[in-house]
Formats: sequence, structure tokens, C-alpha cells
Amino acid sequence: MTAEQTPAEKPFLTVVSGNPSDEDVAVLVSVLSAAGGGSDDSGPVTRDDWGRPSDMHRQSWGMPSSFSNRG
Repeated sequence: MTAEQTPAEKPFLTVVSGNPSDEDVAVLVSVLSAAGGGSDDSGPVTRDDWGRPSDMHRQSWGMPSSFSNRG
């Protein structure tokens, strides 16, 4: 296909009835594009478990003096 033979793209928005102004169409396009959201594929997310509340409920390691050097 050459540049002259490429098929026309489908329109994003078609006005069926009425006569909207350019501002009306611009507002509608901006609202629809914001509602669409687009694709935000940022890839895999690393899991950060720092500060989990379940870590506060762990059992203690023992007596504080159990790690002293008694040599």
C-alpha cells in the first residue's frame, strides 16, 4: 500500500445531531480521554514490607543478656 491507498482511520468522536461548538467538543474529548486512563504499565513492583504491623507481634528473642560476651 502506498500513502495514497492507506485506509482512513475511524473517528474518535462523531456528532450525530446538534451543532456543538469547538469548546464543547474539546471539553468532551478531554473528559473522555481522562476517564479512559490509558495504560500505566510500569512493570513489576518490588514488595516493601518495612513497617508491617505484623512485625510488631513477633515473639521476643530472649533475655537481653543472652547475647553478651562471657568469655
